[in-house]
Amino acid sequence: MKIVVNSGNIGNPVAEELAKLGAEVLVGSRAPRPSPRCDKLGICQVTFDPNDSASMAAALKGADAFFSLTPLIENLVEAGTKAVLAAKAAGVRRIVRSSALGAKPNAATRLSRWHYEVEKVVQESGIPFTILRPTNFMQNYLGYGYPETIRGKDTFFSPLASAKVSVIDTRDVSAVAVRVLTESGHDGKSYNLTGGESLSGDDIAALFSSALGRKITHVSIPESAAIRGLAAAGVPPWMVEMLGELNILGKAGHLAAVKPDVEQVLKRKPITFARFLEDNLASFR
Repeated sequence: MKIVVNSGNIGNPVAEELAKLGAEVLVGSRAPRPSPRCDKLGICQVTFDPNDSASMAAALKGADAFFSLTPLIENLVEAGTKAVLAAKAAGVRRIVRSSALGAKPNAATRLSRWHYEVEKVVQESGIPFTILRPTNFMQNYLGYGYPETIRGKDTFFSPLASAKVSVIDTRDVSAVAVRVLTESGHDGKSYNLTGGESLSGDDIAALFSSALGRKITHVSIPESAAIRGLAAAGVPPWMVEMLGELNILGKAGHLAAVKPDVEQVLKRKPITFARFLEDNLASFR
C-alpha cells in the first residue's frame, strides 16, 4: 500500500508508524529537508506544494491513500482544496482529512469555517473519505510563551478565565489517523477528537506543580491583553484575529466537552495531560 502524508506535527508521526507497519510512505512538504529518521524507516520525502500542481501530481501518482493536512496559513482553503483535487486527478482511492472540531458552514470561528470548506471538497470528490476533527492540542503548551513564563516566573497566562478545555495530545490524533488509514469500516465517518478530561487553567497549573515539584500559578488575563501579546510577538493580524475567536469560544465553555471517539477508535483511553507533561518536562524546567 502506498500512502502519501502531508508533513507536520501530526503527519510525521503518522508516516513513521505507517512505515513501521510496512506501508510505502511518502511525506510531502513544500521544502523537504534531509531526515536521517525518515531514511532509516524507508520514508521517501518529496516536494508537495499546493502552488505547484506538478509536484502534487508526482507525489500522488499511484497512491492508494492520502492523509491530507493543511497547516495554519492564510490561504488554508485554497491550499487544502488544491491538494484534494490533485488526489482526485491522481486516482487516489482514499482520503483521510485532518480538520478541526466544530467545522461547519456557520461555525463561530473562521478557522472552523475554513476547515469546513475543505471538508466539503473532500466529501464532493467522490473518493471514500474519513474526517478527523481534533480540538486544541496539548502541544500548544510547548509554544506561545508558556515554557518561558513557567521556567522564569512559575506562572502562565491565559484569557480563558475558569473555562475548561478538553485538550488532546497530537500523538492521539496521529494514532487515530493510522488506524483509519489501515483499517476498514471508517469510510464516510467523521470523528470528533478530544482528550479524556476537561481541564481549567487552574487544573493545568496544579498538574504542572505536581510534575515540576514547585508551585505553578495560572493567571487569568483579559482577551485584549492576550491580543496585544500576540501582536507584540509578531503574529500576523489575520492569525491574531483567528486566535482571538478561539479564545472567546473557549472562554464561553464551548471547548469543554469530552468526546468518546478517540477511545472508540484506539480501544484505549486518550493520553492524559499528566502524561504529556511527564514526556515534556525538559521544556519547563
